[in-house]
Amino acid sequence: MFRFSFLFIAASFFISSSFTSPLSSEETNEDFVYLCNKPGQKCYYVIPCQELRETCNKVNGKSFKVPLSRALQMKRKKCSCDSEVNN
Repeated sequence: MFRFSFLFIAASFFISSSFTSPLSSEETNEDFVYLCNKPGQKCYYVIPCQELRETCNKVNGKSFKVPLSRALQMKRKKCSCDSEVNN
């Protein structure tokens, strides 16, 4: 009886710990960037600035917040929000 209880508790602990994924802590530490969903747009921005909104609107796109790793997979390069500085 004791052995069965111990195995049950050990199995319960193992199963519950498997639901706590180490990826979840990595995902919360990943940087996020902003980009336009249209393939012709080759930039990502650290902040959602006016330049992103304007260039995305010109091609009837929408801006999205994505992990930096995803933006790099999409072959996007970092662009600055120059128009914000000039205003």
